[in-house]
Amino acid sequence: METLRRGDPRQVGPYRLEARLGEGGMGQVFLGSTPGGRQVAVKLIRAEHAGNPQFRARFAREVDAARKVGGFYTAQVVDADPAADEPWMVTAFVPGPSLRELVTREGPLDPGGVRSLGRGLVEGLAAIHACGLVHRDLKPGNVIMSPDGPRIIDFGIARAADASTLTATGAAVGTFAYMAPEQIRADEAGPPADVFALGCVLVFAATGRGPFDAGSIPAIVHRITSSPPDLGGMDTGLQGAIVPCLAKDPAARPPLPQIGAGLTAAPRRVPRRAVIAGAAGAAVAAIAAPAAVLLWPSGESKAKTFPPTPLDVPGASRLLPGGPVDMFDIAFTPDSRTLVGVGFESLWRWDLTTGKGGSTEVGEALRGRDYAGLSGDARVVAVKSDAGIELRDAATGRVTGVIKVGAGFYALGLSHDAGRVGTAGAGKIRILDARTGRAVREIAYGETDPTSLEFSPDGRLIAAVNRYSGGVANLWDTASGRPAGTLSGGTTETVTFSPDGSLAAGVDDGNWAVHLWNVEAGQSPTVLEGHEGAVLSLAFSPDGRVLASGSKDNSVRLWNTRTAEPIGTLSGHTTEVSTVAFAPDGTMLAAAAGSGSGATRLWSYR
Repeated sequence: METLRRGDPRQVGPYRLEARLGEGGMGQVFLGSTPGGRQVAVKLIRAEHAGNPQFRARFAREVDAARKVGGFYTAQVVDADPAADEPWMVTAFVPGPSLRELVTREGPLDPGGVRSLGRGLVEGLAAIHACGLVHRDLKPGNVIMSPDGPRIIDFGIARAADASTLTATGAAVGTFAYMAPEQIRADEAGPPADVFALGCVLVFAATGRGPFDAGSIPAIVHRITSSPPDLGGMDTGLQGAIVPCLAKDPAARPPLPQIGAGLTAAPRRVPRRAVIAGAAGAAVAAIAAPAAVLLWPSGESKAKTFPPTPLDVPGASRLLPGGPVDMFDIAFTPDSRTLVGVGFESLWRWDLTTGKGGSTEVGEALRGRDYAGLSGDARVVAVKSDAGIELRDAATGRVTGVIKVGAGFYALGLSHDAGRVGTAGAGKIRILDARTGRAVREIAYGETDPTSLEFSPDGRLIAAVNRYSGGVANLWDTASGRPAGTLSGGTTETVTFSPDGSLAAGVDDGNWAVHLWNVEAGQSPTVLEGHEGAVLSLAFSPDGRVLASGSKDNSVRLWNTRTAEPIGTLSGHTTEVSTVAFAPDGTMLAAAAGSGSGATRLWSYR
């Protein structure tokens, strides 16, 4: 859940919108409230699809399907207007994470939990099929783990079992990793297709991955149609009930009552969740944390004091225990022994010598849109608030200072040592002393206000970018306020500096590429290509030789900044990688996910 963004509607019909719950290719879902104050979920079809008769028909069919099934196994439809200029549907708000969020955050379910989940989904699918419908998009993200049992949501591509129009045949509709072979072939997909998806979902719940996962859609398609499922790590007692669901031939899959009978309770075992934190801790404890190093020297000593990072791919990643729903930013402490994370409504902290982690609840102050930044030394979090700019202790979440600023500032930057804060608005960049709140420098910017500000690690430069005006980054000297150059020749949304300030990297969102500049030379950037989705996060190694980029394609890519050649790709995340960070001693790399996951992974070069 995140706060409403600029441009989001505040009202749909009689329902007031309060927050964002999620979005997909067809529409966006908001948390709303009725005039009487009851919480509801409001699904609004995207404006670009509102004029498409096929999408309107599909949305109307989703409303009808959800109404037919009712609310015991789904989210009860409260109201809808498929004929509105922007069609919408309102359902009861079902509290709880999706199965995907739960497993990503807390690890796979124990066998008893998988059996309970399976029986609940069998009941839900039976109710759907009894209405003459096929869901056709059952997946972990469409299962809400509510307190009273699993709820199946999102009937966007459900259809009548005997339908033959719209998306019924001739087009493969659904999420590939959970689609039955007949769906991939665009053949008729009846209730057995939901049975196949059920088997995939239960394998995911038991192991943390789908049975046909692969690195690309063609590879997934090949595995679904031609290879046996991967059941590695799955409890053998569960396999007898689940494997038959994954038969390639629809006729060979068992009926739902038979599946439910096979998922009856088995002898109890120690829940995996009871030991997952300890196991993860033992795994991470093997990573040694050396002594602290001097991070930000100046002049000729820079290259000598930054520890080298290998120009190689680090070892296998370790999933750190816990994590928020969404992670906004991460950073290591200067001694490389602790990783700090800023997430949705919470601050996280992992001791990397023991592997143990914990969180501090902060609440509404950290809901994405108002979050400003985490200092490079992981000590201070800056947050926009009604009072101004709050500075919070990253260890406790407590407010340690408030800087009063006027209304109308559009960008906020925090220096590496948290000693200065930058704001932009009304044609000016103001650099403020974080202790006194007084302006130490004002820089005239122009008519177009920046959308992001970034200090170089040594504090010598500040970069300002307006993503809506060509994405050019302008640099200023923070001491004199004079222009210090321009990073042009490519568009970018934000700027990330190397530790010594000699290199800068930016994101070309339109082309899914990374731009790399030599700051002093100021020439056109080197373009680093290879991601298969928008790049969301960047980080340089302490010696500046390696650049890490996290993307919506769920991967982290490593680049040699001297040759612009790719070093390798790090996998393991199941959702977009929202933030990356290197340890100051150069021995570790961490990456965390957004989009309802928050999973944080750690790679070691040792």
